[in-house]
Order: sequence, then C-alpha cells, then structure tokens
Amino acid sequence: MSYKTIDNYTVEIKYNGNDAKIITRSNINSKNAASITHFFEKSPQGFYEARSLSPSNIEKVVENIIKFGVTKGLYFDNSKILIDQVNEEDIQNKAPPLRHKKTQNEQNFTSTGQKLSAHWPIFQKYKDTGFGSIIRATMTLHQVCASSCSFCSTINRTRKDAISLDEAKDFIIKLDEKQAFYNKQNFAKYNEKYLALTGSDIKLRGLILSGGGQPNLWPHFSEFVNWLSNRDIELGLITNGFPKHVQDDVYKNFRWIRLSITPEDASPFYPNQKFNEQRIPKSILENNRQTFGLSYVYGPWTTDELIARIDLTANAWGADYVRMLTDCNLPRQMQLNAHADLAERLFRMGLIDPHGNPKSKIFHQLKFHSCSSETEEIWQDDQCKLQVYNTFWDTTGHEANGTSYCYPCDSVTVLEEPGNNAERRFNPKKWGTVTNNEVNRLYTEPVTPYFNPNENCKACLFVNNNKEVNKLIALKELEFRKIKPSSNMDHVNFP
Repeated sequence: MSYKTIDNYTVEIKYNGNDAKIITRSNINSKNAASITHFFEKSPQGFYEARSLSPSNIEKVVENIIKFGVTKGLYFDNSKILIDQVNEEDIQNKAPPLRHKKTQNEQNFTSTGQKLSAHWPIFQKYKDTGFGSIIRATMTLHQVCASSCSFCSTINRTRKDAISLDEAKDFIIKLDEKQAFYNKQNFAKYNEKYLALTGSDIKLRGLILSGGGQPNLWPHFSEFVNWLSNRDIELGLITNGFPKHVQDDVYKNFRWIRLSITPEDASPFYPNQKFNEQRIPKSILENNRQTFGLSYVYGPWTTDELIARIDLTANAWGADYVRMLTDCNLPRQMQLNAHADLAERLFRMGLIDPHGNPKSKIFHQLKFHSCSSETEEIWQDDQCKLQVYNTFWDTTGHEANGTSYCYPCDSVTVLEEPGNNAERRFNPKKWGTVTNNEVNRLYTEPVTPYFNPNENCKACLFVNNNKEVNKLIALKELEFRKIKPSSNMDHVNFP
C-alpha cells in the first residue's frame, strides 16, 4: 500500500509480522528513501516519548504525515508548545526555562559566529570595498549515501550528480593560490593586515568535505585528500561512516572529523544495527593532534539507552565531543519544543546540570529557525552576509548541466516553508550564487545579492553569523585594531 504525499514524496507502508515501517521515498529520485520505524507522542508531563510503529498505529501516523508533512507528521499532540520565544536570551530567561549553556565546545565545533573576529581584516575590506573573501568552503563531491535517515536534509537529490577529480582541484586552485594572488595584487593593504594577524594571505583557510552522507564513498576521495594535504588549507570531514576500501592513513590529513550517528535501523552498514560496533580507523583513534567528534540528531528514534550508549562510546573511542541537536526540518515552534525536550532528557539522565552545563562529552547545540523580525533587521540591504566569507558547493544538477551551483550555506535545504515542506534539496533558482567553474567571481566581483534572503530565507539558521558580520562591518578603523580574538578559540579557520 502506498500514499501520495505533498509534492516530492511517496509514503509506503511495509508490514513484517507485528512490526511495521514507513518508507518515505523521493519522487525526484526513487532510490533516495527514508526509513521510519518510530514516532513521537507527547506524554501528560509535556515531553515527547518514542513509540514504535505497529500495524495498529501505522495508518494513523501516515494520515498525520499526509496532513502535516514528512517531518512534522511524526509528532503527535503538537498543540502544546513548551516554548515560543524569539531569541536565545528569551529562551533562557522565560518560563519554562530551557536548560542550555553555550559552552566553549559549542563555539569551537559549530558555526556560531564567534570565530569571525579572528579574521577581521576581511570584514574591513568588505566594508571599505564591497568585495568578499572566501576563507571557508564546503564541497559535497557526490550525492551517494548508504543510510536512509528520516531527517535527511537532501533526500530529494540525484545520486548520479558526481564531480570529477579535475573539477574538484580547479575549484580549490581558484579559492587558494589564485585568490591569494588576486588579494595581494588588488587589496594589498588588507592582505598585509590579514597576513600579520594570521600568517596567511587572504585565501581559502578551511575546507570541509561533506555531502549526501558519505563523501569518502566518492571514487577519488583518497587521491583528492592526499593532493589537498600539500596545501596550506585545514581540512574537515563530515561523514556517516568509514568505508573499508579507504586506507586508514588518508584520515590523518584532517584537522577534524565529525562522525554522524544515524538512527540505527536506517544504516545498513552498522553491524547488528549498533552504531558502536562500526569500524573506526586506527589513524583516527590514535591521532592526538586531530579533533574527533560525534554528531547526533534527536528525534522519535531516540531512546535513553541509545543516548547512554553514545555517551559511553564517546569515551571508549576517545572522542573529543558529542554534539546533539534537533531535527532542522521541523518548523520553528516544534523545533524549540524539541530542544526543550532534549534538554530535559539530558538533565534527567544526569548528562547536564540544572543550568545546561555538560557533565560529559555531550553538549547540546541550540540551533533553530529564526523568525521574520530577526531577519528583517539583519538583511535591511537584502544581502546574506555569509556570502562575504563562505561558500558551499553542492553537486545537484551536475550530470545534466556539466556544472553545479555554490550556495551561501549548507542549511537552505531545511528552511521552514508554508506547509512545512522544506525543499530538502539544493535549488539554484532559489539560493544559488555562482557555478563551480566561476567560483572566483565570489572574490573578483563585489558581493552581490544573488537572491533576496528576506524572501527565500525567512527561517534562517545562521542569524547569529549574519549579526556578527554586521557588527564587524559597522566598526571604525580604530575599533578594528582593538579586536583581540580569543586565545581559547579552536578551529578558527572554520567560522
């Protein structure tokens, strides 16, 4: 039995004795599917509790999905909202309080905006000239993933959209030595300030290899990483796992690696459906100079046992941190509600104190959709400020067009829209900037509002980053000179 749902999805029901499963399949590419085995039901105490799908309740869940969408439809009794505040300060100060403390780990290992001051000359350059400096970039390489997570942010993607090794190298060369040469020739004043501050010309400083789950499944992954290792670029990797065909030594070239822990029944490569039984390369486990972290998305698939096992496994693997956050596909109010629920669960399990301070390697990242009152304030010029320093190259459409587009960030795919029907794919007509072969235009031409974020990004997840850029470009000459980046901040080349 199958049900047509909103726009790009088909919902299929599968029975296996007393068990039942929902398969949410992309109509853009039927090979991309999400496996759903649980849903959330709110208890009388006001907290979500996971329920297993069964033949007796699956029809009800499917009806909810058809009514509310493939994410919101997994949550029942959605009328009781624990929190509906505008910003983090309100969330922390108004009842009921959300137990959260922004820790040094959250600032180091996520993009909160605090690291931007460590690159202040590029923002002075932008203020005076209108030209950007791409010091941070992310590449997806291809669209292949072995998992079938229900919260997948790019389920509506085409698996054949891979790039060649030469295209990958060309992208880096344009952002690395060619950008450095351009800034030395055309913006020597700012380049000299940046060189004195950081020891580098204005160019690409941090590169993240990411993708539709597993960038290390790309055929040229090892060769590309070894080529990158000879450049003055810090490397980060975000992956769902470590394929056996990739030699362990390749991973020693990364400054940091973040392993996503997916719902265990959505990942066929987990032995015995246990994430902690997967293989972790020795070059990661034994590398004290590398940051190794775990990331986990909280949702209906989450149990106390799983959270406890993540905590124990982080210690066993010698991980530096575990980042926990909520499903970014949820609409704003439900996302805030889920944050409150996650915080209470971590507190109940003794993993955070009453104020939200971590008592283990787990930290709770408070990441949620903005509201229009915030975004109108930061985008009075209709310009997304992430374009000043960052770009994200996604390969969507590459096979058909021979090129694909860059975007200001990686989170446009999950932006809340009417009906909670986030695109879950990169749409260049809505958010695209330049194609990969013309990425040099991002620093050889003045920063341009390729789209209106006030129209296309009302639920922005990077409001704080935009606010920080606005603060920096509002400074006067003497104020720039007084900036003293924090000596405690790590991963400054990944702002």
